[in-house]
Amino acid sequence: MREVALARAAAAGVTVRIPPLSLCTDNGAMIAALAAQLIMSGREPSTLVFGADSTLPVTEIQVAAQDAGAAA
Repeated sequence: MREVALARAAAAGVTVRIPPLSLCTDNGAMIAALAAQLIMSGREPSTLVFGADSTLPVTEIQVAAQDAGAAA
């Protein structure tokens, strides 16, 4: 499968760079570790009602606005 993808990319004039698998698995773990630290420090866990922003620095936390009906 990889060879087919590389051949198709080469035919289209595209250079494919594939990092080693060992460099592809830690981002999720880092995000989870940060979230665990924030939750242990008292911050409420986020819900799933907001979009992802891959450019958001880890020093900023995105929190969805609370539904007006839920506050009642």
